[in-house]
Amino acid sequence: MIDERDLSRFLHTRACMMLMLVVACVLVTVAYLRGDVTELCDPVGIGVTPLTAWTGISPASLILSLAATASMGLIIIYLNRAFNVFRSLTSIVAGLFFIMQTALPSVMGRFYGGDVMGVLMLVNVVLLFSSWSDATSQRRIFLIFFLLSLAAFTDLAYLLYMPVFMLGCVQMRIFNLRTFLAAGMGVLTPPWILFGFGLVDISTLHIPPLMVAWSLFDTPEVIKALVVTGVTLALGVGFTVANLMKILSYNSRVRAFNGFLTLLLFATGAFAIINFNNFSFYIPLLNCMTAYQIAHFFTYRRSRRSYIPILLIIGLYIGFYVWAIS
Repeated sequence: MIDERDLSRFLHTRACMMLMLVVACVLVTVAYLRGDVTELCDPVGIGVTPLTAWTGISPASLILSLAATASMGLIIIYLNRAFNVFRSLTSIVAGLFFIMQTALPSVMGRFYGGDVMGVLMLVNVVLLFSSWSDATSQRRIFLIFFLLSLAAFTDLAYLLYMPVFMLGCVQMRIFNLRTFLAAGMGVLTPPWILFGFGLVDISTLHIPPLMVAWSLFDTPEVIKALVVTGVTLALGVGFTVANLMKILSYNSRVRAFNGFLTLLLFATGAFAIINFNNFSFYIPLLNCMTAYQIAHFFTYRRSRRSYIPILLIIGLYIGFYVWAIS
């Protein structure tokens, strides 16, 4: 007979994480073959053709999206191993993220800007965390803002994250005049290159609307996605509040890391509301940050029956998947 403690421990293992990835890939592939993968929202590019237009809904798009999801899971595990944000080794954060992605086949089943944004943001988080209290970190800060500025030509939403990472510099104790100038140079370099070499024509630039597009509610798929996104955001906020006291007990370095990840969660949720007509763009990163908060909670609460609420959360998102393809 399986011991409950063994089952709880198994959920934190790499083997369980790989099992969840396989399950997620199979379920999303089934949804793709059934024709249940659709475009939820229109991209809001301002100068470069959005990624959705490059690949459409095709087998190549499915493979690229699965690869992006797997990459995000691996990066969030690396974050914990490199910076000890959980104060304990676990792989459950990636496993939960994979299952949460499965809830919306239209997100995980096609390659689009949200996939790139999720990977890019986590790479930027690694660069930011590696700059902790480092007076010579200007090159990494330049790279962070260079990537955000360059990506903004494919989707304006990247600009919203610039103040977030500037606050991150404050949290990492590296904010000074040189850091500010490095960030400014990072923002200005991509347009200087793109306009200077004629890669982007200034006359083609446009500012898309950021306010609510109420016509979205006419699509059943979008309504389902909104419900799932709302539940994910509620879970993220709830587990963040539950983790606050534990985070406050960490040293200043780990508090700063957890504080920025919390800031990233709340900012992503707020941006999804503000930029409502492109809310699906934020779903992969929102799922990842929520999975982080859930995993953090259960990492330091590995009780004998902690597997029960974890399995309930997994069951909830599998239920959302069934609802999405029904």
